Amino acid sequence: MRTTHRLFLAPLVAGAFALSACGSDGSSSAASDTTAAMTDQTSGDAMSADSMADDSMTDDAMADEMHDDSMSDDAMTDDTMHDDAMSDDAMSDDAMSDDAMSDDAMSDGAMADLPAWQAMTLTDVEGNAFTLGDFMGKPVFVEHFATWCSNCRKQLTEANAAAAAAGDDAVFIALSVETELGASDVASYAADEGFSNLRFAVMSPEYLAEISDAFGNSAINPPSTPHFVIDLHGTAGDLITGIEKSDAVLEHLQHASM
Repeated sequence: MRTTHRLFLAPLVAGAFALSACGSDGSSSAASDTTAAMTDQTSGDAMSADSMADDSMTDDAMADEMHDDSMSDDAMTDDTMHDDAMSDDAMSDDAMSDDAMSDDAMSDGAMADLPAWQAMTLTDVEGNAFTLGDFMGKPVFVEHFATWCSNCRKQLTEANAAAAAAGDDAVFIALSVETELGASDVASYAADEGFSNLRFAVMSPEYLAEISDAFGNSAINPPSTPHFVIDLHGTAGDLITGIEKSDAVLEHLQHASM
Protein backbone atom coordinates (compact mmCIF):
# COMPACT_ATOMS: atom_id res chain seq x y z
CA MET A 1 0.00 0.00 0.00
CA ARG A 2 2.72 2.56 0.81
CA THR A 3 4.49 1.77 -2.45
CA THR A 4 1.31 2.31 -4.42
CA HIS A 5 0.74 5.72 -2.87
CA ARG A 6 4.25 6.88 -3.64
CA LEU A 7 3.87 5.92 -7.28
CA PHE A 8 0.58 7.71 -7.49
CA LEU A 9 1.95 10.94 -5.91
CA ALA A 10 5.09 11.11 -8.04
CA PRO A 11 3.33 12.43 -11.19
CA LEU A 12 1.48 14.96 -9.14
CA VAL A 13 4.61 16.31 -7.54
CA ALA A 14 6.34 16.48 -10.89
CA GLY A 15 3.41 18.40 -12.33
CA ALA A 16 3.42 20.77 -9.44
CA PHE A 17 7.09 21.49 -9.97
CA ALA A 18 6.45 22.07 -13.66
CA LEU A 19 3.66 24.53 -12.93
CA SER A 20 5.79 26.23 -10.36
CA ALA A 21 8.58 26.64 -12.88
CA CYS A 22 6.22 28.03 -15.50
CA GLY A 23 4.70 30.49 -13.06
CA SER A 24 8.10 31.69 -11.96
CA ASP A 25 9.22 32.36 -15.53
CA GLY A 26 6.01 34.25 -16.42
CA SER A 27 6.27 36.48 -13.39
CA SER A 28 9.91 37.23 -14.07
CA SER A 29 9.19 38.15 -17.67
CA ALA A 30 6.29 40.45 -16.69
CA ALA A 31 8.34 42.17 -14.03
CA SER A 32 11.17 42.62 -16.50
CA ASP A 33 8.79 44.20 -19.01
CA THR A 34 7.35 46.52 -16.37
CA THR A 35 10.81 47.62 -15.24
CA ALA A 36 11.87 48.31 -18.80
CA ALA A 37 8.76 50.38 -19.39
CA MET A 38 9.36 52.41 -16.26
CA THR A 39 12.99 52.96 -17.27
CA ASP A 40 11.91 54.14 -20.70
CA GLN A 41 9.38 56.49 -19.18
CA THR A 42 11.95 57.87 -16.72
CA SER A 43 14.40 58.34 -19.54
CA GLY A 44 11.71 60.09 -21.55
CA ASP A 45 10.85 62.34 -18.63
CA ALA A 46 14.51 63.15 -18.16
CA MET A 47 14.89 63.98 -21.82
CA SER A 48 11.77 66.11 -21.65
CA ALA A 49 13.14 67.95 -18.60
CA ASP A 50 16.44 68.48 -20.37
CA SER A 51 14.58 69.79 -23.39
CA MET A 52 12.62 72.16 -21.21
CA ALA A 53 15.85 73.27 -19.53
CA ASP A 54 17.39 73.87 -22.95
CA ASP A 55 14.35 75.89 -24.00
CA SER A 56 14.58 77.87 -20.77
CA MET A 57 18.26 78.53 -21.41
CA THR A 58 17.41 79.64 -24.93
CA ASP A 59 14.73 82.01 -23.62
CA ASP A 60 17.18 83.40 -21.08
CA ALA A 61 19.76 83.90 -23.80
CA MET A 62 17.19 85.69 -25.94
CA ALA A 63 16.16 87.83 -22.96
CA ASP A 64 19.82 88.68 -22.27
CA GLU A 65 20.33 89.55 -25.92
CA MET A 66 17.23 91.75 -25.92
CA HIS A 67 18.45 93.41 -22.70
CA ASP A 68 21.87 94.00 -24.26
CA ASP A 69 20.21 95.44 -27.35
CA SER A 70 18.06 97.69 -25.16
CA MET A 71 21.15 98.84 -23.25
CA SER A 72 22.92 99.46 -26.53
CA ASP A 73 19.94 101.49 -27.82
CA ASP A 74 19.85 103.46 -24.58
CA ALA A 75 23.58 104.12 -24.84
CA MET A 76 23.16 105.26 -28.43
CA THR A 77 20.27 107.51 -27.38
CA ASP A 78 22.33 108.98 -24.53
CA ASP A 79 25.28 109.51 -26.84
CA THR A 80 23.01 111.17 -29.41
CA MET A 81 21.45 113.43 -26.80
CA HIS A 82 24.90 114.26 -25.44
CA ASP A 83 26.19 115.03 -28.92
CA ASP A 84 23.11 117.16 -29.64
CA ALA A 85 23.59 119.03 -26.37
CA MET A 86 27.27 119.61 -27.17
CA SER A 87 26.29 120.77 -30.64
CA ASP A 88 23.67 123.14 -29.22
CA ASP A 89 26.21 124.50 -26.72
CA ALA A 90 28.74 124.97 -29.49
CA MET A 91 26.17 126.80 -31.60
CA SER A 92 25.22 128.95 -28.60
CA ASP A 93 28.89 129.72 -27.92
CA ASP A 94 29.40 130.55 -31.58
CA ALA A 95 26.36 132.84 -31.52
CA MET A 96 27.63 134.57 -28.39
CA SER A 97 31.07 134.90 -29.97
CA ASP A 98 29.51 136.32 -33.13
CA ASP A 99 27.49 138.79 -31.07
CA ALA A 100 30.58 139.85 -29.16
CA MET A 101 32.51 140.28 -32.40
CA SER A 102 29.61 142.25 -33.85
CA ASP A 103 29.51 144.53 -30.79
CA ASP A 104 33.26 145.03 -30.98
CA ALA A 105 33.02 145.80 -34.68
CA MET A 106 30.26 148.35 -34.06
CA SER A 107 32.27 149.90 -31.24
CA ASP A 108 35.40 150.07 -33.40
CA GLY A 109 33.37 151.54 -36.25
CA ALA A 110 31.82 154.15 -33.98
CA MET A 111 35.25 155.12 -32.59
CA ALA A 112 36.66 155.37 -36.10
CA ASP A 113 33.95 157.92 -36.97
CA LEU A 114 34.78 160.18 -34.02
CA PRO A 115 36.77 163.39 -34.59
CA ALA A 116 40.41 163.28 -33.56
CA TRP A 117 39.94 165.36 -30.39
CA GLN A 118 37.41 162.82 -29.04
CA ALA A 119 39.87 159.98 -29.56
CA MET A 120 42.92 161.72 -28.06
CA THR A 121 44.02 160.57 -24.63
CA LEU A 122 43.71 162.92 -21.66
CA THR A 123 44.81 162.34 -18.07
CA ASP A 124 42.69 163.56 -15.18
CA VAL A 125 44.16 165.11 -12.03
CA GLU A 126 43.98 161.74 -10.28
CA GLY A 127 46.21 160.15 -12.92
CA ASN A 128 43.51 158.24 -14.85
CA ALA A 129 43.76 158.20 -18.66
CA PHE A 130 40.59 158.60 -20.74
CA THR A 131 39.18 159.94 -23.98
CA LEU A 132 35.91 161.76 -24.49
CA GLY A 133 34.88 158.90 -26.78
CA ASP A 134 35.03 156.51 -23.80
CA PHE A 135 31.75 157.85 -22.47
CA MET A 136 29.63 156.97 -25.47
CA GLY A 137 26.21 155.87 -24.24
CA LYS A 138 25.89 158.83 -21.85
CA PRO A 139 25.64 162.56 -22.53
CA VAL A 140 28.82 164.47 -21.70
CA PHE A 141 29.11 168.12 -20.62
CA VAL A 142 32.51 169.66 -21.46
CA GLU A 143 33.76 173.08 -20.28
CA HIS A 144 37.10 174.71 -21.17
CA PHE A 145 38.41 176.93 -18.40
CA ALA A 146 41.42 178.55 -16.77
CA THR A 147 42.14 178.70 -13.07
CA TRP A 148 42.58 182.50 -13.23
CA CYS A 149 39.20 183.07 -14.99
CA SER A 150 36.36 184.38 -12.76
CA ASN A 151 33.71 183.73 -15.42
CA CYS A 152 34.92 180.15 -15.64
CA ARG A 153 34.49 179.76 -11.90
CA LYS A 154 30.86 180.90 -12.16
CA GLN A 155 30.10 178.51 -15.00
CA LEU A 156 31.87 175.64 -13.22
CA THR A 157 29.71 176.33 -10.16
CA GLU A 158 26.56 175.92 -12.27
CA ALA A 159 27.98 172.80 -13.91
CA ASN A 160 28.86 171.29 -10.54
CA ALA A 161 25.26 171.79 -9.36
CA ALA A 162 23.92 170.19 -12.56
CA ALA A 163 26.28 167.26 -12.08
CA ALA A 164 24.94 166.70 -8.56
CA ALA A 165 21.40 166.62 -9.94
CA ALA A 166 22.22 164.33 -12.89
CA GLY A 167 24.14 161.77 -10.87
CA ASP A 168 25.39 158.83 -12.93
CA ASP A 169 23.16 159.69 -15.89
CA ALA A 170 25.71 162.12 -17.36
CA VAL A 171 29.44 162.88 -17.35
CA PHE A 172 30.92 166.32 -16.56
CA ILE A 173 34.43 167.19 -17.76
CA ALA A 174 36.37 170.41 -17.05
CA LEU A 175 39.48 170.91 -19.24
CA SER A 176 42.03 173.59 -18.46
CA VAL A 177 43.55 175.41 -21.44
CA GLU A 178 46.68 176.02 -19.36
CA THR A 179 48.77 173.34 -21.04
CA GLU A 180 51.84 173.93 -18.81
CA LEU A 181 49.88 173.74 -15.56
CA GLY A 182 50.53 170.74 -13.32
CA ALA A 183 47.77 168.29 -12.43
CA SER A 184 48.28 168.92 -8.72
CA ASP A 185 47.64 172.64 -9.20
CA VAL A 186 44.32 171.95 -10.94
CA ALA A 187 43.40 169.39 -8.28
CA SER A 188 43.98 171.99 -5.56
CA TYR A 189 41.89 174.52 -7.48
CA ALA A 190 38.95 172.05 -7.76
CA ALA A 191 39.15 171.13 -4.09
CA ASP A 192 39.34 174.73 -2.94
CA GLU A 193 36.28 175.67 -5.00
CA GLY A 194 34.30 172.60 -3.93
CA PHE A 195 33.90 171.25 -7.46
CA SER A 196 33.65 167.65 -6.31
CA ASN A 197 31.18 166.52 -8.99
CA LEU A 198 33.37 167.39 -11.98
CA ARG A 199 36.27 165.51 -13.55
CA PHE A 200 39.27 167.80 -14.15
CA ALA A 201 42.16 167.47 -16.60
CA VAL A 202 44.71 169.68 -18.36
CA MET A 203 44.77 169.89 -22.15
CA SER A 204 47.94 168.87 -23.95
CA PRO A 205 49.23 171.30 -26.64
CA GLU A 206 48.11 168.78 -29.29
CA TYR A 207 44.63 168.59 -27.84
CA LEU A 208 44.37 172.37 -27.63
CA ALA A 209 45.25 172.62 -31.32
CA GLU A 210 42.63 170.00 -32.30
CA ILE A 211 39.93 171.78 -30.28
CA SER A 212 40.80 175.12 -31.90
CA ASP A 213 40.59 173.55 -35.36
CA ALA A 214 37.25 171.91 -34.59
CA PHE A 215 35.44 174.79 -32.83
CA GLY A 216 37.47 177.93 -33.54
CA ASN A 217 39.42 180.24 -31.26
CA SER A 218 36.39 180.88 -29.06
CA ALA A 219 36.75 177.33 -27.75
CA ILE A 220 40.10 178.17 -26.14
CA ASN A 221 39.12 181.61 -24.81
CA PRO A 222 38.26 180.99 -21.10
CA PRO A 223 36.42 184.25 -20.28
CA SER A 224 33.78 183.38 -22.88
CA THR A 225 33.04 180.25 -20.82
CA PRO A 226 33.12 177.90 -23.85
CA HIS A 227 31.19 174.68 -23.28
CA PHE A 228 29.24 172.08 -25.28
CA VAL A 229 27.45 168.76 -24.88
CA ILE A 230 28.23 165.43 -26.57
CA ASP A 231 25.17 163.21 -27.01
CA LEU A 232 25.04 159.53 -26.12
CA HIS A 233 25.92 158.59 -29.73
CA GLY A 234 29.17 160.54 -29.61
CA THR A 235 27.98 163.54 -31.63
CA ALA A 236 29.11 166.92 -30.31
CA GLY A 237 26.69 169.82 -30.24
CA ASP A 238 27.44 173.43 -31.05
CA LEU A 239 29.86 175.42 -28.94
CA ILE A 240 28.03 177.57 -26.37
CA THR A 241 29.48 180.72 -24.81
CA GLY A 242 28.23 182.76 -21.89
CA ILE A 243 27.22 181.57 -18.44
CA GLU A 244 24.27 179.15 -18.28
CA LYS A 245 22.40 178.16 -15.16
CA SER A 246 22.33 174.55 -13.99
CA ASP A 247 18.74 174.08 -15.23
CA ALA A 248 19.77 175.07 -18.75
CA VAL A 249 22.73 172.65 -18.57
CA LEU A 250 20.42 169.82 -17.51
CA GLU A 251 18.06 170.63 -20.37
CA HIS A 252 20.92 170.33 -22.86
CA LEU A 253 21.83 166.96 -21.38
CA GLN A 254 18.24 165.76 -21.56
CA HIS A 255 18.08 166.48 -25.29
CA ALA A 256 21.46 164.78 -25.75
CA SER A 257 20.07 161.61 -24.12
CA MET A 258 17.48 161.04 -26.84
